[in-house]
Amino acid sequence: MNNLMKKIFKGLIGLSLILSTAGLSVMASSHSEAPLIALDRFADNTDTYAFRSVEPGREGFVTLIANYIPLQEPSGGPQWFRWDDTVLYEIKIDNTGDGIEDVTYQFQFTTQTVNADTVLGQSTVNQDGVIGSLNDPDYNMPQTYTVRRIDRRSGRRGQLIAAGLRTPPANIGPRVTPNYETNLGQPAVYPLGNGGKVFAGTRDEYFYIDLGVFDALNFRSISSTGGIDSTKGYNVSTIALEVPIQELTSTRAVPSGPTAPDAVIGVWATASRRSTRVLSAGAAAHNGNWVQVSRLGNPLVNEVVIPLGLKDAFNAISPQIDGTIPRVVQAVTDPELAHLMQAVYGIAIPPAPRTDLVSIFGTGIPVNAVTGPNYTTFLSDGTAHEYLRLNVAIPITPIASINRLGLLGGDVAGFPNGRRVHDDVTDIALRAVAGGTPFTPATNVAPNNTLGDGVSANPEGPLLTRFPYLLPPNQGNQPRSSNQTLIEGKLHDWSKAPVVDENGNFVN
Repeated sequence: MNNLMKKIFKGLIGLSLILSTAGLSVMASSHSEAPLIALDRFADNTDTYAFRSVEPGREGFVTLIANYIPLQEPSGGPQWFRWDDTVLYEIKIDNTGDGIEDVTYQFQFTTQTVNADTVLGQSTVNQDGVIGSLNDPDYNMPQTYTVRRIDRRSGRRGQLIAAGLRTPPANIGPRVTPNYETNLGQPAVYPLGNGGKVFAGTRDEYFYIDLGVFDALNFRSISSTGGIDSTKGYNVSTIALEVPIQELTSTRAVPSGPTAPDAVIGVWATASRRSTRVLSAGAAAHNGNWVQVSRLGNPLVNEVVIPLGLKDAFNAISPQIDGTIPRVVQAVTDPELAHLMQAVYGIAIPPAPRTDLVSIFGTGIPVNAVTGPNYTTFLSDGTAHEYLRLNVAIPITPIASINRLGLLGGDVAGFPNGRRVHDDVTDIALRAVAGGTPFTPATNVAPNNTLGDGVSANPEGPLLTRFPYLLPPNQGNQPRSSNQTLIEGKLHDWSKAPVVDENGNFVN
């Protein structure tokens, strides 16, 4: 390629960066899954994770992750995406099985403005236009946050465990936020007094799925390959918290073994808004009690199990009353999705009532002959409560040996024992709903037990091996995976995600 062609090549690539595609309005693990929350994306809880930390040397901690604000276009400036100062974000833990939180971690954010006279937003030229650190004056709209823990000892007001922590800005682009992870991402991981860590900021949307599921199960493939990751290239806002195991159990001790009565905890995340909002010219006042508007424990439950007329209500209630609502119970014991799969794929499905699904999503799995004497996620007072259940006494699986199918792949440290960011919950859930698991032996046959959406990994690269595990956010002003550029008379396809280094810079 001569010098002239190289200049044209660079110019065309630059054009492709400017013309990056607009964001999709789609649903995924819990992205805009209910009518009301679809209109309130800054309170929309998209994914919740709970797992024993797999970072070497951190096995005595539990990592809790709650993602919000779905499908963020990396080039969506000049304001980009930031936490909503008027939302109360919470991660909740039930360690007694009654569906009521025994431990709550609350996160609240405050936005400052350095220079209100600029036409720009999150970044501007207050100094040199480059945001090189979390305290750089060109970070024009920095956010700080507090972390508060509420439990039986602290009382209703709780204990302030961190304050004044600064979130990183969006990964705006190579000029404004160079060396993103080194300069901005990792410095935003803060140590806590209990030896744990906390992070709040934008990360890559690592949850992967082919959204052909909503075109009447019109997947491009129903196996482990051949699909398209519909969320590739988007970002999400992440709250990640690492807590010593003993701070989450009912006994405040590390359990003696997997079947100990204090070994299992239940985890879910919520978002709440004040009950009253009064609008005036250029301002809004928020008053009244907090009202829960979003809730997420297990992936895909409200998405594909709860009926449309109850989705908004399900987002607003506590797990305590799940099992007392007949229509919610019926949705789990005889799910519509299973019947749709039967009609589309011509498969046999287990008859109702689906006690296997109640165990997975509502009560936890008791000790049984299938999973053996040292495995259980059971946590219930006799009533179903929907949330993630994590047995904190089951040893971790080293990162190199993790099986994406979790328990179905013989990896007892994975979903439905909590949920790791590595777990392919879409394939697991499809097989569970179809009855393709050892808990329903009559239907544990192909294709029920081989179903998938054709996407078995995030094409943007392996996860980080350290907290907060999720990849750095996709960089703005870079080619989107769907961009196509004409180069030397040929159509160059960017469908393969560019390789990025740890700082979020493209290396190919």
